[in-house]
Amino acid sequence: MAGMGCDAAILIPSKNRHASLAQTLPSALANGVPVWICDQSPQPFPIPKLPPGAPPLRVLHRPDLPGLPQARNALLAACPARLAIFIDDDCDLAPDFAAQACRLADQEDQCHAWGPVIEGRSRRQRQLTRLSQWGSLRDPRRLLSGPGDAWSKALFGCAFAVRRASAAAIGGFASDRCGYCLGEDLDFFLRLHRAGMPCRFATCLRAVHREDSCGRADRHARGAAKARFWLWLARRHGAGNPATLLHLALALAGAASGQGREPASLGGVLKGLCHPQADRYRPAR
Repeated sequence: MAGMGCDAAILIPSKNRHASLAQTLPSALANGVPVWICDQSPQPFPIPKLPPGAPPLRVLHRPDLPGLPQARNALLAACPARLAIFIDDDCDLAPDFAAQACRLADQEDQCHAWGPVIEGRSRRQRQLTRLSQWGSLRDPRRLLSGPGDAWSKALFGCAFAVRRASAAAIGGFASDRCGYCLGEDLDFFLRLHRAGMPCRFATCLRAVHREDSCGRADRHARGAAKARFWLWLARRHGAGNPATLLHLALALAGAASGQGREPASLGGVLKGLCHPQADRYRPAR
């Protein structure tokens, strides 16, 4: 558990996944720091009875918020801790995650965010990334083979710690994006990097992303989301780090190739290029 001097809090945005959230809470509370939840579901998350000595648990019921970035920003605004530990509602933390994050924050003044390597890619997948993602479309997380301690332009959004003052200094998360916001974490870290606030991976931080979302299996929705995100990313981060139509075509071909960890369909990619709202999940049939 975190020591008494650890000024950190665990922040969990969630929507319509109360079962996943209930499964995640025990490992979060075991860290011994306050836990904040921003629940965007129509019905509020039922707060469980906590054992004696458990850290505070606070729930913000915000069904009015249109997306994940807005929920992250609401948590940043409500929580007073100097170190914000963001996790997805389907992510399990090691019991010393908060303590290790606080130790890193105390010892590394030059660093502004830390996180574990959640997933590694095979050699073939890393080669595909090098060939297909150029310029502002390059995602450094897709070039990792496994855990390590290394500086990076981006961390994994499902589990990371960031200095709250640093997040506030860049305006928080992209509040202009709504719905299924693929890549909102990459945008956040790229803006941190551009502002001279580096981040790094740390092997002492351990977490498991269960990936409970059923939407990950929808190749069409994934393709539409990737296409829409890359168009947005090129417009937002292309200056000084160009993304031409050739770069975009290569990235989209890579997404539709079926070789990625979460492959997308060609039809979904094409739909994402043509329809502004195509990055929402399709209604169930």
